[in-house]
Amino acid sequence: MSTYQYKGAGYGLPFSGPQSGHLVRRIDAPTLIANGVNAGLALVATPNTGVALASTGFASSDILEVFWVPKGTLVRKVGGYVITGEGATATIDVGVTASTETEDGTDADGWLNNASIETAGVTFGTTDATLTMGDDTVPGGELYITNGSIDILFNNAVDTAVFLIWAEVFWLGTLA
Repeated sequence: MSTYQYKGAGYGLPFSGPQSGHLVRRIDAPTLIANGVNAGLALVATPNTGVALASTGFASSDILEVFWVPKGTLVRKVGGYVITGEGATATIDVGVTASTETEDGTDADGWLNNASIETAGVTFGTTDATLTMGDDTVPGGELYITNGSIDILFNNAVDTAVFLIWAEVFWLGTLA
């Protein structure tokens, strides 16, 4: 299992002052594989050094810290859209994999549990009332009490899928 991030990533949102917005990231496994160390990925342990994704893509249990969000960020919903399906069984979880980032701690599938990226044209989102960070369970959103990340956990190997992940966020400020 490897934990990836985007090379040189930092905590921040694309706006300043208390306001809401959407974060969107395109996850393109074939391009990440083809571009090797220049694809923009890094291991969390060496965040400024590019790393090549294996020719087999993301392995089962790999984690991608897809968005880095600063302390004071309230994440309301998470969802996605599959552009190119994996073509085989492929699901992802989206949540938090570090215990100190949010008010409720670790939950690797807090927003999405077994979201299918197998078939193109599929949308998915935070609607399941059984998810601990879902909008039915935490209607106000999940508050980051330290700098943290929104993480994708790959439940199956992924080398073909291209999909979008989005998060609806509201920045409350530095909480100081």
